[in-house]
Amino acid sequence: MNRFALTTCTIVFSLSAALGAAEPKKLLVVGATLGTRDVSIPNGEKLLRELAAKSNGQFTVTVMSDAADYPFSRVPGGGRGTIPGFAGQILTARMTQQDALFIASAANGPLLAAATAAHTELTATSFSKPAEIPAKVSALAAAELNLALARANTLAQVQASAHRLSPEQIQALAGSAQGPAGGRGGVPAGGRGAATPAAPAAPDPAPVVAKLFQEYFSPAALKNYDGVIFLSSTGALPFPDRDGFLKWVSDGHAVVAIHAAMNTGYETPDAHMAMLSGGTRYASSPGGSATARKIYKVDATHPTTKDWPDGLAVVDEFAQFNRASPRDGNVSIPGMDRTKVHSLLDVDYEGQRLAVAWTKMHGRGRVFYTSLGHRDDVLLPGIPATEGNTKLNPDAVSAAYQAHLLQGIRWALGLVNGNTSLGNAK
Repeated sequence: MNRFALTTCTIVFSLSAALGAAEPKKLLVVGATLGTRDVSIPNGEKLLRELAAKSNGQFTVTVMSDAADYPFSRVPGGGRGTIPGFAGQILTARMTQQDALFIASAANGPLLAAATAAHTELTATSFSKPAEIPAKVSALAAAELNLALARANTLAQVQASAHRLSPEQIQALAGSAQGPAGGRGGVPAGGRGAATPAAPAAPDPAPVVAKLFQEYFSPAALKNYDGVIFLSSTGALPFPDRDGFLKWVSDGHAVVAIHAAMNTGYETPDAHMAMLSGGTRYASSPGGSATARKIYKVDATHPTTKDWPDGLAVVDEFAQFNRASPRDGNVSIPGMDRTKVHSLLDVDYEGQRLAVAWTKMHGRGRVFYTSLGHRDDVLLPGIPATEGNTKLNPDAVSAAYQAHLLQGIRWALGLVNGNTSLGNAK
């Protein structure tokens, strides 16, 4: 082959490669809630960012929580008004301030526990071993000193940042953070006759959520995305044009719904639930989230399940669903209509098979749902769940979940294909 021919082949190959390189799909991640809020949402957002980074350029994510006025915590375990080591609540503070305090006080929890234990030991000793009282007093003093220094360090870090507290907010923290004895450090003082003042009400997030939905779900804004991920986004979400959104999905866009995203409340229109689940609605979460239950494949050939170890035991919060029967005046009846979805995974719950994951089409749009993702140790390896601060799942569970979720996202975006026949569950 001469040099001209070789050069021509190289140019043609390079042009073909360039033309064949697809633009990344763009996903909007929504973790805003108007109902019960899962504390694992921040770690869910972290996972979705990681999956996008590992997708080899197949998709990117825009996360609603990056909005400056986002009204919920961006910190795992944060956003509940309580700061480790402090008994005071500052629910009226900006969420960015609460998050800054929560991060800065990460070391305070164990110190508070140590001071509380020292106070308990001193109290017990005064009734049983008077000779040990001086030693217990010294131990309590040392524990309280460590806690007081940690609190001071927490406040110094926050005051040196862009999230500094007002004098009133500092007074609120200082007034109820005096130590384990007599209401200090979160341990209430007994027998003093003083009523505990009521905590201030948390700001209502609904107006800010409505504003964010106006910004992210307007017809013009949706043109920027190939799909949306609802990350445990509970409640009747305030779509500015829900019919327009449903048409956007049916025109060929992706919907990925994770865990509590089915808990939309009965105010959510039937048309939305028909898109998401064929009309099924969330009913309850039986059995809590501390018992391991086996999850089985329903479709073993689908991309979302091919790497799932059949019968893998998982500790998570599972769901029971119900549906409305048109023949019975739309009275809710237990269970979901499996003929409206393509089932992927089931969980064995006390002899019943409860749906865990499914896909369905909505017009030309692809919809993927998985009920997994309540516990942090399902989402990510090497960390305890925020709920109870106890790791109950081995890292093999988060590895299986991440593969399941990644393939669900890829399927919804049309990057991989899988069987979509309805009613495959037996």
